[in-house]
Amino acid sequence: MSEPGDDDLEGFEEEYDEHREALFDLITDYAEENEVDDAFLTGLLLDLAVTLRMMLYANSMEKPSSSGLKLELDRFLKDAGDHVREVKKGADEFIADIKAAREADEEAQ
Repeated sequence: MSEPGDDDLEGFEEEYDEHREALFDLITDYAEENEVDDAFLTGLLLDLAVTLRMMLYANSMEKPSSSGLKLELDRFLKDAGDHVREVKKGADEFIADIKAAREADEEAQ
């Protein structure tokens, strides 16, 4: 029997993955159609993420302040760092998957 909340977490993860994949497809399609360099695209996406976090703060506060925004950006930086540290744990698997995909592409050609 599953622990309470497992169904909620599973539903969240499924929804998250669906949205992530859809946004990834939209963004990569846009980048390909407009010949946006990958490094440039990464910078744009980082800028958008920060801007969205700033807007979230400003729209969620009755009286937003610059000091409050700075604290929110500090939290965002911590969250981003935590995320990168978590993703690094799967670096070996990610690279193995990329290598396998490249080999499959080469064999298909």
